[in-house]
Amino acid sequence: MKPATWPLQWLALWGWALGLSLNAGAQNAAQLTTEVSPDAAPPVAPHPSDQATPPPPAALPDSPVSTPWTYSLGLRTEIPNLNHAGQMRVRPSLGLRYGRWRIGQTDGVGWHRFGQALQDNNLTYDLRQDSKWSVSLSGRIINLDQDSHFDALKSGRKTLRAKAGIDYRLPTRWSVGLIATQDLFLRGDGTSLTPTLSYRLPLTDHSTLVLSQSATWASAAHWQTQQRLDTHPLAPRSTGFGLISTQLAYRHKLSRHWGLFGQAGAQRSRQPIFSNPLLTSPEWTYSAQFGVLFFDH
Repeated sequence: MKPATWPLQWLALWGWALGLSLNAGAQNAAQLTTEVSPDAAPPVAPHPSDQATPPPPAALPDSPVSTPWTYSLGLRTEIPNLNHAGQMRVRPSLGLRYGRWRIGQTDGVGWHRFGQALQDNNLTYDLRQDSKWSVSLSGRIINLDQDSHFDALKSGRKTLRAKAGIDYRLPTRWSVGLIATQDLFLRGDGTSLTPTLSYRLPLTDHSTLVLSQSATWASAAHWQTQQRLDTHPLAPRSTGFGLISTQLAYRHKLSRHWGLFGQAGAQRSRQPIFSNPLLTSPEWTYSAQFGVLFFDH
C-alpha cells in the first residue's frame, strides 16, 4: 500500500504559487513608486504670505500745472454820444484774472454767450459763476469833481463806490439781474439800484445777439452828482427812477482766442424837477462801440 503523500505535494504547490504572486506584486509596487514624478502631485495653493509683493505701478509723468493767471487784450472804438461824432475815441483794454479776482472780461469760453449785459472794468470778486448764477462784488474809486477814466489820479474829491451784481439765467433765453451801488464814504455819490432784463438770441454756435433793458433808481445825492459831472445832464434831482437804458450787443467768437463785438445803446433821463434852460440835451442819447478781443484762456 502506497503512502498518502499527495496532500503534502498540493500544499507545497500552493505555497510556491503564493510566493510567486507576492514577489510579483512587490516588484510592480516598487516600479510604480519609482516612475511617479514629484511634479505630478496636485498643486497646493500657496499661502498669501508666501506670495511675492507685486511691484508698484510705474509713476505717471507730471501733468502740467495750470496757472491761476489769465488775461485778455482788446482794442475798442467808442462813441459816447452819436449826436457828437467828434467824441469818437479809440481805447485799449486789459483784462486780468487771478483765481476769483478779475479786472474786465477774461473768460473767452462763455463770453459770447453769457457775458453780463452791463460790464465795467472795476476790480471784481466773483462769488459764484455757473450755468445759472453770476454773483460778484466790485469797487471803484470815483472822482466827484470831474469825470475821468483815471479818477484815482486826477485832483478832486474822491470816494469809493462799492458795487454788487447778481444775474440769474432763466430756463429760456431770458435772464434777470440787479446791480446795486453805494458810496462807502458817504461823500455825495449816494445809492443806486438797477434791475436788468436780457434776452439772448444765439445766431450760430459762435455768435449771439443780446438785447437788454434796464432802469435805474437812485438817491437824490447820486443824481445830483451825475448831473454835476454832466454824465446825465437831465437827471432828476430827487430820489426815484431817473434813467432808462436799452442796449443791443453782438458778440462773435472768431477762434479759440479771438473775438469781436459791437453794441449800440440808447438811454433816456427823466426831466428834472427844476430844469435848467441852458441844458439842451435831447431826451434820448445814443451811443455805440465796437472792438476786438484776444483771450489767453
